[in-house]
Amino acid sequence: MKLCELGQRTGEPTIWPARWVESLGPDDASAAPEDGVLEGLGRLGGRLFLRINVAGHRRTASLEWEGPPAVGTVETALAANIGARIRELGSLELPSDGRPSHRPEA
Repeated sequence: MKLCELGQRTGEPTIWPARWVESLGPDDASAAPEDGVLEGLGRLGGRLFLRINVAGHRRTASLEWEGPPAVGTVETALAANIGARIRELGSLELPSDGRPSHRPEA
């Protein structure tokens, strides 16, 4: 399964790209998570928080879904890809065994 195919439940829309946590200001209306670079991530229960840099502005987006795959599996795969463009991460193949995937080819 690719990251862009990750869904909340069977038959529901995918949750990728991640959605901003904070509200956007009038100057940020065009800033989309997929235009940024993954700078870090955190976890709170079953939710992942992605720290994304878009044009020099650091923002936070979140991912939450009903597994599989497990949150830890996705967290490990994303952690192995810090510095990658969010748009490219959509094609990241998620491992079924918890081992980190590597940055997708551009």
